[in-house]
Amino acid sequence: MKLILWTLPNSGLQTMSHLSAMLSQFGASHKDITVKTSVLINKTLWQRLFSCKRKDPDFELPDLVEIPHYWTALFSKMDFLENLSKLDKNLSVADCIEPLKPHCFLPGSKKIHSVPWWMSVTALHYRVDHLKKITKDPENFLKTWDGMLKACSKLKKIFRSPDYFPIANSSLKGSLNLREVLPFIWENGGDLFNADLTQATVDREQSIKAIKDFLVLFKKGFMPLMRERGSLGTMMEGKASMVLTRRQSQAVSDKNAQTHIPLKTLPAPGKYESSVSFMTSYNLAILKSSNKKKHALKLLKWLTRVDSSVEYSKSIQAFPCSTKGFEQFIFSSHERMKTYAEIVAKARCLPSTPVCATYVGLLDEVLSRVCRDIVKGRYKSDLLPKEMARVKAEVDYLISLYGD
Repeated sequence: MKLILWTLPNSGLQTMSHLSAMLSQFGASHKDITVKTSVLINKTLWQRLFSCKRKDPDFELPDLVEIPHYWTALFSKMDFLENLSKLDKNLSVADCIEPLKPHCFLPGSKKIHSVPWWMSVTALHYRVDHLKKITKDPENFLKTWDGMLKACSKLKKIFRSPDYFPIANSSLKGSLNLREVLPFIWENGGDLFNADLTQATVDREQSIKAIKDFLVLFKKGFMPLMRERGSLGTMMEGKASMVLTRRQSQAVSDKNAQTHIPLKTLPAPGKYESSVSFMTSYNLAILKSSNKKKHALKLLKWLTRVDSSVEYSKSIQAFPCSTKGFEQFIFSSHERMKTYAEIVAKARCLPSTPVCATYVGLLDEVLSRVCRDIVKGRYKSDLLPKEMARVKAEVDYLISLYGD
C-alpha cells in the first residue's frame, strides 16, 4: 500500500533527511505501507490543494497533508479535509496545548479535521559574549524594543565587518512575513481582527506603526534583507549577535553542549517590558479525496503520538504540541524550564476563522513587496497604509461571504 504525503519544508534543505529518518521507523512497524513524500512551499501547497478538486490534476493526489494550523478552518469548511472523528471515534486532541485546540476542528463543531504535529513560538536568542561587551545586564537590556535597538547600535560599532548584522534574519530568503512581525503588532495594541471577528483591523494605526518599527531593523542595517541565509555567516560564526525566531536555537538544544559558545534565550522584546509570542502549529490532515483513509490515519496517529512528535520536533529545532511532549522538553533542563514556560504562557495564536489563511497570504505578499522596494530604494511611507486598506477591504468581503 502506497501513501502520498505532502509536507512543508520544515527544516529547509534537511527536510527530506529528517522525514526519511522518521518514516523509516514507521515502515519498520508497518511493513505493508510505503510512503512517498513531496516537500512543497506554502504557496505551491496552497495552489495544489485547490487543484485537488479538479477531475484530472497533473499530479498524484495526496492522502495525508501537512498544513499551517490556521488553514484548517478554511479547508474543513470547503469540505477538502476528512472528518477524522468519523474515521476514529476515539481520536482526541485533549492533550494539545490549549491555544492550538480550536485549529483542529471544523468551525462551530467538535469534528476534528487536523491534528497538530509540531509547533513554533517566537523568542529572542542571543550570544552572551557579544552582549557582555555592551552591557553588564543583557537580559534587562533586551526586555524592550528600544533596548534591543540600542543594543544593535552599540554592537554595530564594535563588530565592523560588512557581513556582520546585529540580528540574523530567520527567513531562509531573507525577507519578512506576518509570522515574524505579528507579535509586535499585538504588543503595540494592534490586531488583525476586531473583538467579534467581523472586521479586519490591520489598517489601523497601531498595526501599521508596529510594522514600520520592524522595518527600521532593515533600514538601519541591523538585520540583513533579501539575502539568502546561506549566503551569510551565522550567529555561531560570530556574524550576528541575536536572532528573533520561532524555532529553538542552540541556546536550548543539546548541541549547545558541544559548541562552547554561551547562548541564551529570552522572550521577544516587548513595547513596555512585557511581550507576546506567536504560537503556530503545523497540523496533519487527510484529504477527503483519498481512497486510503484508514492507512493514512495510521500514519497520522503514529507521527503525532508523543514519542514521535518529540523526536521529530527535536530534529528540526521545533517544539512538540502536546502538553506531555512539551513538558518532556522543558523539564529536561532548568534552562528550558526557566525560558520557555514563561514564553508559552504568554503566547497567542491566530483566531480559528476561515478567512485567516487568505488573510495571512495577502499580508505576506504586501510585506514581501515592501522588502523588495526597500532594497531597490523606492519604498515610500504611504505604501503600507494604502496596501493595508486594500487588504482590509478584501478580507472584510470574505468575512461577509463566510458569515463568520
